[in-house]
Parts: sequence; structure tokens; C-alpha cells
Amino acid sequence: MPTLAHWKLILILFVGILSGCATQQTPPPKSVTHHLGYQSDSRLAEYFDQSEYDTSVYTGFYPLDTGHDALLARIVLIESAKHTLDLQYYIYRDDETGHLMTWRLFEAAERGVRVRVLLDDMQKRSDDDLAYLNSHPNIDVRLFNPNNYRSARNLGFLADFERLNSRMHNKSLTADNVVSIVGGRNIGNEYFSYYSPVEFGDFDLLLYGNTVEQTSDQFDEYWNSDFAVPIDWITSSARELKREEIEQFAVDQALEKQFTSGTYNMTQLKFYSKMQDHKLKLYWGTGRLLYDKPNKIIGGGSQLIDDLKLVLEGVESELIIVSPYFVPTEVGTKLLVDEVKSGKKITIITNSLASNDVYAVHGWYSKYREDLIKGGVELWEMRASAKIRSKWSMTGSGHSSLHAKIMLIDDHILFVGSMNWDPRSAHINTEMAVILDQEPFVTESKSEIQAQLIESAYKLEIEDGDLVWRDLENGETFTSEPDASLWRRIGSWMAGILPIEDQL
Repeated sequence: MPTLAHWKLILILFVGILSGCATQQTPPPKSVTHHLGYQSDSRLAEYFDQSEYDTSVYTGFYPLDTGHDALLARIVLIESAKHTLDLQYYIYRDDETGHLMTWRLFEAAERGVRVRVLLDDMQKRSDDDLAYLNSHPNIDVRLFNPNNYRSARNLGFLADFERLNSRMHNKSLTADNVVSIVGGRNIGNEYFSYYSPVEFGDFDLLLYGNTVEQTSDQFDEYWNSDFAVPIDWITSSARELKREEIEQFAVDQALEKQFTSGTYNMTQLKFYSKMQDHKLKLYWGTGRLLYDKPNKIIGGGSQLIDDLKLVLEGVESELIIVSPYFVPTEVGTKLLVDEVKSGKKITIITNSLASNDVYAVHGWYSKYREDLIKGGVELWEMRASAKIRSKWSMTGSGHSSLHAKIMLIDDHILFVGSMNWDPRSAHINTEMAVILDQEPFVTESKSEIQAQLIESAYKLEIEDGDLVWRDLENGETFTSEPDASLWRRIGSWMAGILPIEDQL
């Protein structure tokens, strides 16, 4: 009977064989394409065109705080595009909202729009479905940093861990190089408030102006990088996807009916009427896009973190950090406490154990809570039962989980993107964010956030040497993780003793 040592040897040899195979593949040449610049004849250009602000310097933006608005905005961009659509996402689910977007992307391609879709390959998808979509002459699909072993992904990941552990976490959609959407949302029901057991409270920005071209430049860098692999290198479709097939699929899935009637009727949204009536008011401010270079995944360092350090060095009085996954590390904790000692107000808003969808993160974050609070940092954790419906909807409804990645700096700087405040975002995954200087929006947002924290979060404090959670709305105090099951507490504790902090 084989011993444990024998099984270990077999596994090591098998992984070695996989690793050897993985290094032998030489990719063929691929086409290089670029964005086409601002398309002045686009319907979107006609809609947003104005003469008050210089769009080579300024960005107009609109906050997409609710899932309904965020989905509708994406559909509007897709249906309005005349020339090009570029999509870049970490997750793109095979569910109702994913089907809706894919259907509309196909319809855009049918009317002559060039569609480029760049997806990270961490999520398991159907290669055949992607190849089928890619068969359309106007649709081009690429996978970023793909796993070479399509039917044995877990073993492939084990064999090539160092490479495959680094992912493209960027999220953007750009139409005609006129309007972009960037922020924290992936594509999936849970991000758009569509009948999901867990609803992510997230935040995106619709952008018009100078940061749109920067977003397109960023997309091109990733699209044309060696790490972006055309899906037809992996598998190709035996035949072309026909319009009647996808239209029949849309009918069978009742895609139009699902999103234009009942409780999820996008035509009844205020955002819809604002777009229809040309009353969508943009906030204007100077802005720029911060992003990592694609070679970060092979040790190229984080350009975003380097740029962000310079921004944070300029904080004068206050910093509010909203991060669903918050693992400050010892070094980061000390830096935050030092900022408080220098007279600045630091507020952290993150998930509670009950609302966190990755309790391993909570296991390591929890190690730093007491040091942060004792050091003067104000710490809030979102309730899993929070129900918020206003501009700053940081959680969803039902079982909620914070997913927005935001920073507010002093009274005028807004930072929105894909980056969490954790080691993985800093050192492993690629990230992007937009930073804007807009005092009225930031000032208004700070007061709204403070009011909503009282309604929807626990304030953490130290009482008689112990950590407590204050529910300021109901006047309750908890002495252990509120609403968290025993199994969650055990799982979080176990994760906290594993040497995995640098992977979180």
C-alpha cells in the first residue's frame, strides 16, 4: 500500500510534468489594435457635448451607486455606441445580467460596432461559448493571463502558481472613446441588485472628459500586452453565431421582459428618465486615471501604488477609506496611526464578519482592529442586514456585503476604483482607479456617509480593555462579532492563524 511519502512524490512529479509542459508553449503572433479616439459623431458625444469645461483637462462624472442604475448605464452605453466598445472585467457571470449584456453586445456588433472584450481568466467559464461569441467578425475576445490547462484548472494553477496567482482586477467599459464606466463592479447579478442571495453594495462612476481617453489608453496596454491571449488560440468555434440564434436565446430567457417589467423595471428608474429627458447632471472636476502596468503580474511593481503614495502624502486633514477587504498589515497600521498622531482624522469603513464574503480576509484584518482604535483611527463595520437607498448606497438589500472601493481626501478629492486596501491589491493583482478633484461632491458625500454609518454600521470602540461594537441607531452594544455564526467565527479564526496574509 502506497505511503504518504509515495503520494507526495507522485504529486510532485505530476506537477513537475505540468510545469514543464506549461513552459514549452510559444504563442503565435496576434493582431494589435488601438482605440480610435473621441468619436464626435457618436450619439454619446452629441448627448454629453458642452462648451463650459475643457475636456482635455476636466472630467464630468455621475455616481452610479445602485445596482439598477449601474446596469442601466452599461446598457445605455452599449446600445448608444456607434463605432467601438471596450470591456475589461475580472468577473463576467453566466447569469441573467451577464446574458443581458452579452445579448446587447452582440446586437451592437451586428450594427457594425467593433467590440473588444478582455476578461481575466481566474473565473471558470465555457471556452466554447466565448469562442462562439468571438466568431462574430466584429467581436474579439481575449483572456488575460490564462490557465494553460482548461480541463484541469486546479492542477494547472498548482503547477504554475506564481504566474496564475496574479490576476487582472481592473474593471472598465468604454463606448466610442466618449464615455467610460469605472469602479468596483464586475458583471453579475450580485453586483446589479438582481435577485441574488448576497447583494454587493458597490460604487461606479460614469465618466466623460479627459479620463476617458486615459481609460482607453489603459485598455490598449492590457489588450496588446503579451498576457492577453485571443480566445481562438485556446479554442475556436466550428461555426459562426447567427443573429437569429441569439435573438431566440433572448426570447427563451425573457431577457427584455425581465428588465423592463416587474420589480426590476429599468424604465422606471430616475436614471432612465434623466437620460431620456437630457437631464443627467454631471459633476465636473480635474481628474486622472491611476493604473498598474500589465507587467505587474511578473514582478513589475505597482504604478498605482506609487502614484497613490504621492496623493496620500498630500493629505492635509482627513482621509476616509472605504474598502470591503481591509488588511492593513503591521506597516500599514503604524502608518495610519502615525497620521492620526500628526493631527489628521482617519476613518476606515469595511465589512463586519457577518457581511464579509471572504472570511479569511476578516481573520487577518481583525488582528489590527484594537491597535487601530487605540491609535485614534475611527473604525466602522457594515451590518449584513443594512438596507440603504440613497446616493451613497454602500450596501445592498437583504444579506448585504460592502464591495465599493472609495477614498475621500480632505474636502475635495474622490478616489474610486477596483483596488482594495490589502496586500493582494498592492502587490499581486493589477488595479485601476480614477481620482477627481470636486469639492462640492466630496463635501456632500462626507456628510451623507456619516449619516448612513449610524443607520447601517457598527462603530468599534475599546471598553474596559475589550473590543465592542456600537449600534448607534438602536443604542445596542455587542461584545462579540454581531450576527456572525459560530462557523464563520471558527473559519475566520482558523484563517487568521494560517501564514497567508501576503495573499489576501
